[in-house]
Order: sequence, then structure tokens, then C-alpha cells
Amino acid sequence: MLSLLVILGFPGCWKKSGLAEVLEKEHIAAREPSPTPTSPTPAQPSLSAEKAEASPTEAPEDVERELASDEIVVDSIVMKKEVRGTSRDPRAHEGEQWIVKLQMISDLRRLTAFPDKARWENLKVGDRVKVTYKQGKYTGSIWSVDIE
Repeated sequence: MLSLLVILGFPGCWKKSGLAEVLEKEHIAAREPSPTPTSPTPAQPSLSAEKAEASPTEAPEDVERELASDEIVVDSIVMKKEVRGTSRDPRAHEGEQWIVKLQMISDLRRLTAFPDKARWENLKVGDRVKVTYKQGKYTGSIWSVDIE
């Protein structure tokens, strides 16, 4: 009984609020449904076969490469410029997304909110809005952001 009281009495996050400025708005279309395969997929080669075929002059995968002229980096994801915001965007989900990037006025913390379409359409870059968010007590991670 005591442990249940402790768990309910000490939640793992703080609820905070304040004013924030809208920095950026973005819409990402719903992901295209993946086609169903009509033929069985070929067997994957074994890992040892891949290593044997690899050339010793190949660069390791963790080495940074230069971006091509038609590539951009968005949220740490490299993609083609023309793919951003479309259904082929690597960040696309099964449903449409309306994203708002915010910056808190008081401490310059950057937040990302996912409002509904009506609220997203009413916001403009540069607007100041009241924001409520939950911050983890131990890690400082932001769990949810709500625009009021």
C-alpha cells in the first residue's frame, strides 16, 4: 500500500507552461501504402558472404559524407529536397502530420508540437502562443507539448 502511495504521489515529470514563439510550421503527407508483394522475396545472403564481397577500400558506414546538391538534413535525416513533406518523406507516418517548431521565450528551449489541422492553419511563423509541456524529472526529456 505504501509503495502504491509513493508511485502515485511522485510522478516522473513536471508540468510546465509559458510563452513560446512559432519558429517553423511543416506539413507531412500520409505515407504511401506499401505494395503487397506478388512473388516471394529472394533469400537474404549471409553476413559472411557480404563481408567476403566487400572491398577493403570501402569507407566505413559511420564516416560522414558530403551532401549532394539535391539533399538536405531535416531532424537528423538526410533526404532529397523534393521529397520533404510528401508521402515519400522518411518521417511520414500512416496519417498526415502537422508540425510546429517552437522556442520558449523564457529559457530559449526548443520544442516540437503536433497540433490538429485547424490549430496548425491558424498559427503563423512569429506568433506567440501559450504552451504547456511535460518535462521528465530525472532526464529532462520533453514528453508532450500542447499549444493553448
